[in-house]
Amino acid sequence: MIDLNTLRYFTSAFETGTFSQAARVNGVSQPTVSAAIQKLEDRLSTPLFKRSKSGLTPTPLAQRLYYEAEQSVTHLSTLETRLCDQPQQTVRVHCAPDILIQGIAPGMSSLRRSTPTLIFSFTENARDSDLAYLSDKCVPEGHVFATLAEEPYRIAVARFHPLASLPGVHLADLEDAPLIHRPYCPNADRIELVPSRLSVAAHATNDMQLLELIGAGLGIAFVPRSHGDGRDDIKLLPLLDADAGTRTTGISHRKSAFAKGLAERLFPT
Repeated sequence: MIDLNTLRYFTSAFETGTFSQAARVNGVSQPTVSAAIQKLEDRLSTPLFKRSKSGLTPTPLAQRLYYEAEQSVTHLSTLETRLCDQPQQTVRVHCAPDILIQGIAPGMSSLRRSTPTLIFSFTENARDSDLAYLSDKCVPEGHVFATLAEEPYRIAVARFHPLASLPGVHLADLEDAPLIHRPYCPNADRIELVPSRLSVAAHATNDMQLLELIGAGLGIAFVPRSHGDGRDDIKLLPLLDADAGTRTTGISHRKSAFAKGLAERLFPT
């Protein structure tokens, strides 16, 4: 029989994409997770993940195992909490509107499984949060910030847009392309770069909405390079004759042992 801890480590690795992050959210060492997954693969006589420097890629068997096991693992992991009626802890989380939620959702899911007393409550304002996932320009007072990634901005266009066939764009290419404005993200529009003839087609309220509008062909926008990951309805193009800028993102937390501990388990540093 496959034991519960092994399945918990497996589901965390599947969700987070790395053994190190799976170990972090489960409060164990990376060798512990790696060894457990290796024993599971030996038991099943086949690999569950393709390992690479960029992370883990699940095999078809891993996908099947995850969907078979995930609900049972979650149910059993929270059994003691339900039986003993342990008090729950609310964690206030802020995700900035220019940050896509899929960047933090896997870690939160795994952390909740390993610590079932946690309840995540999202806040609109970073100042009201215990943990915040945001750019370095928006860290609230009283929070400690740790950098996770730095990436350049690109021009996002619909896949059927005339510019989509180009390897890159010049500022002059944008003259007749309406812009979708991102007023919630300071200086991310790079409006000072674009031609004066460029018009504004819409004012988005978050980047998920922004990407859907771009994919529908309503307009173009400057977005972080990772926003194109997993989307086949938009294309991201480099700006060839000017610096489109970069974005530094990370996790900030209140100066408390509770918030610091959660931040360290949720996000690798």
